[in-house]
Amino acid sequence: MPLFEVTIDPSSNPELHEILNDISGFDSVDNESELEPILETSLPPPDQWNLQTNPPYAYYLYYMWANIVALNNFRQLKGFNTFSFRPHSGVCGSRSHLSAAFLLANSISHGLNLEKVPVLHFLFYLAQIGVAVSPLGEDAIYREYEKNPFNDFFKEGMNVSLSTDNPLQLHQTDDPLLEEYSIAAKMWKWSVVDMSEIARNSVMHSGFPNRKSRMVRRQFL
Repeated sequence: MPLFEVTIDPSSNPELHEILNDISGFDSVDNESELEPILETSLPPPDQWNLQTNPPYAYYLYYMWANIVALNNFRQLKGFNTFSFRPHSGVCGSRSHLSAAFLLANSISHGLNLEKVPVLHFLFYLAQIGVAVSPLGEDAIYREYEKNPFNDFFKEGMNVSLSTDNPLQLHQTDDPLLEEYSIAAKMWKWSVVDMSEIARNSVMHSGFPNRKSRMVRRQFL
């Protein structure tokens, strides 16, 4: 609600309005490995949720997506920046999580389970949905580095990028993204062209506008 209110009247919360100018998208982070209720069409809407268990993953994703779409349409009419939806998905848990993300997300974080679901793997490739992978971070919790599918995804032409994951916990230096690039380049023997392509994908995943459009928006405001 505060995001809609400040879009109606930026002067109602100037600090929030300014912060939103520097935000390009929203994530959704959860423990995908936890058991969840079966997704049914009869589940109550959010304002009537009174069950003891948390809603299913796809339920969360749908309502986040619906609100972001509504907010984006409103902000576009006002001439403000809009937001992408980039949830954590497919790092573990049900394969249905990837189905929901394919239908609703602009891009996802992790996506390791795509290699186990050929149909969704192919759909993510065809649609060029972004997949931001963190081999170093994932090595500590989910997948040994040597078994990480990132390089296979990249060779197949998927829209992948490198990212960090819990840098204060899972990385060793003050520049965790440099760690990811350096180790991946040595591990998989990438060329400068390979790293440039992955870096370009990362910029495209970010959702930020180019410098010119950003300057125009600030002058307008």
